[in-house]
Parts: sequence; structure tokens; C-alpha cells
Amino acid sequence: MIEIKMPRLGVTMQNGTVSEWLVEEGNFVEKGDLLFELETEKSMLQIEAQESGFLKKIVVPSGKEVPVNTVIAVIGNENEEIDLSLYYEEDKAKAETAAAVKLETKEETRMAEGPSGTNAGKVSPRARRLAKELGVTIENVVGTGKDGIITEDDIRSFAKSENTDMVKERIALNNVKRAMAENMLNSWRNIPQFTQMVSVNMENALKVKKELGNVSINDILIKSVGNALKDNSMVNSRFEDQQIIVFKDINISVAVTSKNGLVVPVVKNVETKSVFEISQEIRSLAEKAENNKLTVDDFANGTITVSNLGSLGIENGTPIINPPQSSLVFAGAIKKTPVVNEEGDIFVAPIMTLSISYDHRFIDGVTGAQFTNDVKHALEKLEISDLF
Repeated sequence: MIEIKMPRLGVTMQNGTVSEWLVEEGNFVEKGDLLFELETEKSMLQIEAQESGFLKKIVVPSGKEVPVNTVIAVIGNENEEIDLSLYYEEDKAKAETAAAVKLETKEETRMAEGPSGTNAGKVSPRARRLAKELGVTIENVVGTGKDGIITEDDIRSFAKSENTDMVKERIALNNVKRAMAENMLNSWRNIPQFTQMVSVNMENALKVKKELGNVSINDILIKSVGNALKDNSMVNSRFEDQQIIVFKDINISVAVTSKNGLVVPVVKNVETKSVFEISQEIRSLAEKAENNKLTVDDFANGTITVSNLGSLGIENGTPIINPPQSSLVFAGAIKKTPVVNEEGDIFVAPIMTLSISYDHRFIDGVTGAQFTNDVKHALEKLEISDLF
């Protein structure tokens, strides 16, 4: 008998979801065949069987999230007698836990009743809290519990029926979007952040791009940010345990869209790579993202994030830092804009708005301004030699 456990795909991975079993219970699977589809906070992966045998029992059904190292299935020989009671016992334990919760709810309901047992208020404490969360007026709800008490299910049903006519669709968050939601909420709550914006004349950068050929403005932007970080190491850092941790490697998280949502894999050691190597790596990461092939290592050890929505027509923005990093660089669309030079002459130039957000717990305005201007100058004074 072989226990199949939820794999740990990186040191930070805590939980995983069996998105779909690719082999039915009772069927034979060869070593190396695809066994199930795993959804993590970062990506979707297809996991191979490590041994051959019959899938005797699926312990964790599709769609369920469990901690790493949890037994999710059992493989054995065709006629092998396997005691599966352990796993049924686990199911039994879960059922007993559910029963205990139900008993607790019943007790809360009893406590909600008046001294004469007339169910004063006719609503359980949990239902009252839920009604407050959902904005439901209790007086409008008809109770279906014992003696007409209003239960949590009554509140949910009322809220759903009240909003049915207005709702077009309800979309459950997948793990990628759920992780993004939690990460951004954590950033907004816990990191005081400020954003600096500058206008960048991209005429020189566009000229270099044309000379180089097979690279994008985004590739050039990432290499230029890497170059600017060499003289601004305080920005290539994080705040942790009341200490500033400054990194020697420049690992840039790059925002990439995929069918599962926005993901931010990492281009590592940007300071040592040419723009062509960066370009090739970004294309590879984007392809992996689209095909759910990104691994935990693809997301590891990012020190700063670059997000470029210029190709989508977005001109500027106030980006939210991607924790635990301390900075995020946002590039907008390049637009032909009237510009007045120092001599007072007016001319048209391709202008891009650069917005950079900083962790204000330890990066002050002057430190941020130094890096913001260095990125601006790196793009405006760009030479081909700077990209190698």
C-alpha cells in the first residue's frame, strides 16, 4: 500500500487543493501517468503518479484544500487487502466534529429563548451576527427553526432571494485570485505607502528598441530598473522583524496575465543578464503562466515588482506594494505629448508616466525620489551598452 500525500512544492507552501482527479477510484495508474491536478496559491500543476498500482481510495475529493503532507489517496495492488478504516475513521471524526458544532448551535438557540421558553426575539445569536454582516433586517425574515426561531440558513436564504434580481453571476475565487486578494488586503492594512510620479521622455528608449529589434519596452524597462537599483540598494529590500533586510541580488517580480488571473513570477539576477536574456525569460514565464506550469520556485525571492499596463492603454496609476517587498514600479502608456523645453520651445515627445510606490516605514521621500529619478534618467539617457 502506498499513501499519496499532498506535496510541498516550496518552502512557503502550506496548503494545496486537489483541483481534479485525473484517474477514477479503482482504476489502474502507471508510474509517471498524470494522477491529479494540484492548485496552489500561485499556480496550477498536474502531478504524476510516483508508483504504479490501483487507486484504491480517494481520501480528499476534488475541490478540497488540505495542508501539505495530508494523505489524499491510497494506491495498492489489484487484490491487495488494505485496511481503509483509518480513512473512514477520519471521515467519522469530521462528522462527529460537525455534530458537536450543531449541538453548540442548538445550545445557543436555547439560550436565545426567554425564561418562559417562548423564544423571545426568535433569533439565534449566530443568525443575528450574520444578519448584521449581510445587512438583513431581521424583522422581515420568517424563521423555520424550532418554534419559529430564525436560523443562519433563514438569513442566508432571505439575503439571496432579496438580491436574486440584481445578481448577474456569482464567481468563486480560485486559489490564485484568493491569494492575490489576501496579499493586497495585507499590503493595504499593514504597509503605509506613498507613490511618486514622474514623466519620462521615451524617445531615446524607443530608438534603442528599434535598433535592437526583438525586445519590448517592458524588457528595456526591467533592465533599466535593475540598473538603477545598483545605486539604490535601500529600495531593493524589505522590512522584517524591526530590521531592514537589503538584498544583494536583484530579482524582479514581473506582472503577467494568465487565464487564472494576474501572477507575478520572478526574473532572477537581473543585474547580471542582458536585455535579450531577460526578454527570453519573460516570454518563457508568460507561456508557463498561460499553461498553468509555473512552479513555486518561479515565484520565489522577488525583491521588487514591475507592472507595465501601458500596452493596455493605462496612462498612470497608484500601485499597491506586493508584500513583503518594499517597492513597486508601475509604467503607463507612451503618448505623444506637447512638451516645453528649458528654452521655452514647444515640441511633441513620446511621454510615459512612471509611478513608483514605496514602503514609508523605512523609505523616506528623499530616498524614494533618488530612485525614481534614477529610473527616469536611465530610460531617458539610455544607450545600447546599458542593456548588456
